[in-house]
Amino acid sequence: MSRALRLLAALGCSVALVTMAPADAATKHTYSAPFKLGPAGGDQFSYHSATSDGTVTVGRVYPIPGVINCTKGAPYAKLLVQFRATRAVHKVVATFDSAAVDPFTFVQLGLRDTHKGDHHWYGLKTERGAVTGSGTLTLKPYMAEGPFPRVLVVEFGLQQSSACPNADFGTIHFSKIEVS
Repeated sequence: MSRALRLLAALGCSVALVTMAPADAATKHTYSAPFKLGPAGGDQFSYHSATSDGTVTVGRVYPIPGVINCTKGAPYAKLLVQFRATRAVHKVVATFDSAAVDPFTFVQLGLRDTHKGDHHWYGLKTERGAVTGSGTLTLKPYMAEGPFPRVLVVEFGLQQSSACPNADFGTIHFSKIEVS
């Protein structure tokens, strides 16, 4: 066999091997700790914490009843995964464990861009407590992310509603984020 034929045969085999890989192998990306710290806040009656290992905790005890309306200040704490997308995102799955989230605390998973100030959101999934133990939260974006390639951000964590009076708490550990 001539050298040129052997080279073509070898090239053909390697192309065949590449195309035989499962379609989802190239499009599914998994991210785990350490995660980037995201936005967090609350008032003097609240506690909020997010750590790069994936643990997020929020709590608030507000003893004053509202005459007309409740005050703002409920806590929130989020983590981030930033990635370069080369094609549309069809699904984002957050896997969690050690959850103890009451009915007025929300587990959130969102997909947005990196614009400063006013982010463009492409999807947000909110699971209201009580959430306990282990599980997953799945987000299917409801808007196209735009031209590619581009940098996108998965934002996930906890947020509480503001009530008066209230005593609410939530803690959760995120072990991985899958983007496909």
